Amino acid sequence: MGTLGCIVIRLEFRDDVYLGITGVIVALAAYFALYIAPAEVTMGELVRIFYFHLPPAIVCYLSLLVSVATGLVYLRKKDYKYDALSESGALLGLVFGLVTLISGAIWANATWGVYWNWDPRETTTLILWFAYVGYFLLRMSIENPERRASSAAVFNILAFITVPLSYMSFILWPSLHPQLGDESGGLGLTSTMVQALVMNIIGGVFVFGYVLKKTYDLRMKQAEYSSIIMEEM
Repeated sequence: MGTLGCIVIRLEFRDDVYLGITGVIVALAAYFALYIAPAEVTMGELVRIFYFHLPPAIVCYLSLLVSVATGLVYLRKKDYKYDALSESGALLGLVFGLVTLISGAIWANATWGVYWNWDPRETTTLILWFAYVGYFLLRMSIENPERRASSAAVFNILAFITVPLSYMSFILWPSLHPQLGDESGGLGLTSTMVQALVMNIIGGVFVFGYVLKKTYDLRMKQAEYSSIIMEEM
């Protein structure tokens, strides 16, 4: 019992250290983006929205990649922990996707004068978001745990098609969405601005790692609690 207690304390300490490191990185990244990075030549101070728009979009894609990958592993191994990780990744994909949509709408209003104009990048990202809303609606509609996990994993494969569709939308269709490195209407980022962007992306990935673990742990505890209830019944 003493050994188990030491292990738990050690794991909690690691979580606290990770959270502390994450907090420092996020704080430094935000400070760098808001106060150190210069204004962009064309957009001026509005470019600062970009530092809080692109990182959530990248983390959204990363979350959904983790979700579909672990869903595929579940289909092969039928181990609930992979379904729990897949569901956790999808949930974070929804959260970061919503942040991306909201920050993108703020950006659009500041640059185009409207919050939404059905630009291909906006539209495909919205489709992505609703696809994963459908993922959770499917999960809620199935009571049997095994069938729910298998059905969700298959649906996840289909829903994930929206991720490359969203990413490649500016290539597939004419888009007003600014692109990095595109001098004809894109963003002209200096080295300091790129550093601020990279710092915020790293901060976003650290936040993703921490919240993913906590969400996964919660899902596993819920499953353990449900199994205990079923045994008592």
